[in-house]
Amino acid sequence: MRRAITIREELDQIRTVEELTGVFESVASIKIARIRNRVIASKDYFAELWQTYRGLRIDPKEQLKRTSKKRNGKNVLVAVTAEGKLGGEIGNQVINDVVKVYGENSDIDVIVLGAHGAEQLTHHHIPVTQTFHLPVSDTQFDVTDMIAVLDSYEQISVFYQTYESLRVQKVARIELVSAVRELSDEVNQNEQEGEVELMTSHEYIFEPGITEIADYLETLMMGVALTQVLMESKLAQHASRFNAMHAAKQKAVEMGGEYSLQFHRAKRAEGDERLKEIMKVFKELTA
Repeated sequence: MRRAITIREELDQIRTVEELTGVFESVASIKIARIRNRVIASKDYFAELWQTYRGLRIDPKEQLKRTSKKRNGKNVLVAVTAEGKLGGEIGNQVINDVVKVYGENSDIDVIVLGAHGAEQLTHHHIPVTQTFHLPVSDTQFDVTDMIAVLDSYEQISVFYQTYESLRVQKVARIELVSAVRELSDEVNQNEQEGEVELMTSHEYIFEPGITEIADYLETLMMGVALTQVLMESKLAQHASRFNAMHAAKQKAVEMGGEYSLQFHRAKRAEGDERLKEIMKVFKELTA
């Protein structure tokens, strides 16, 4: 039988793992709550942008057409992944979906957000046009450089992790411009008043011009839509880590219980052995 002191050392290590996974579980939970609040603030910001934009570009047929943008005539696949290897299995599913679509049409560019995704695509022998690092912060996102690159493409398909619940995360695919339209439809449905203040050159002076300002607002709104995608992806990643840490903590608790029983049994067995030795010596002395 193993010695009690050896079992005790392993039990202490298991207790340490239990404490660490509990801490990481709590950190992931805090980050999830923080990002949820940021999503609400982002939607409020988009609503204000959309109201201003709709006042400038009043014809619904002209909205979000990006007619003044110089585009390269190509489509692009955007994979939103993790920076490190802790993105979980759901991150691998994002890459698998991109690989499948790319295999159906290789005449398409691939842009990756997150270093781990770029590494995985390289293993699949898929050329990556450009890689961006994910924002380090969970609350401050600067997607200006990303939008500047993406705005030159005809169609922008984004693959990312979605957060459905703390236990359920899935992979989604959206068209970025369509995502902006969905956000605008949501704003329109939530409006208390149907009237929007129209801003024309007869009443206002626009510099450099009303078209340029409307185009700039389109870029801003695409940035908001991409930011929300990144936030939801981070939300799903934190949820995946929460689940992994929770499972590891539960496993440590179970192992701790088993090792605790083994420790007490070994200690009792060692006590019995010492008692037997004492009784043997006592018999020899009294014989």
